[in-house]
Amino acid sequence: MGWKSVKEHYRIGHSVQVTDAGICIGSAYIHNIMVVSKEGVLTKRYADRGNDDLARYQREMDADPELLRRLAGAEDKFSASITVYTYEGGSVVAKQCEEIGWPNVTHDGVMMYENAFSTDKEQAALWAAANARAGVRLYGRQIASAELELADLRKREQQARDDLRKLQLEFPVAVGTEAEDDGCAGQE
Repeated sequence: MGWKSVKEHYRIGHSVQVTDAGICIGSAYIHNIMVVSKEGVLTKRYADRGNDDLARYQREMDADPELLRRLAGAEDKFSASITVYTYEGGSVVAKQCEEIGWPNVTHDGVMMYENAFSTDKEQAALWAAANARAGVRLYGRQIASAELELADLRKREQQARDDLRKLQLEFPVAVGTEAEDDGCAGQE
């Protein structure tokens, strides 16, 4: 994807990165103020709020949509290929970049956040392990909470069944029988 070609041609001073949505143009706070799809179509437009640079990018892209498509589909050329490491799940992954550190991006357009990219492979492994440990703790707490909630729901359901049986025994004609109850019969 030609994120660098787009950035250079339109002289984009904002951050540019690639996500599942496409080429995102934004800031440190909003990464996708504008989005160019993988097909080279401006899919998220800048709602003009006074930023002259963003307005200019959009005007220039609108002026020649075919050029935008070609640039987005271009194979980017890089002046340097520095190896940096990050993690994806339980794997340490090597990527290439021209310049190290935030707000720079890897050759494939991934923003290099300071707590996720390093030239030290071991550091990336430490971050991956810390992230996995945090996930184990988080999901363990969520599972315990869900199990308590499920136990409470089962208790409440059983109480409702007991209440219904009691009423059916005392008032069989008015309340009806268990076999007549939609959604209650046979679910024990």
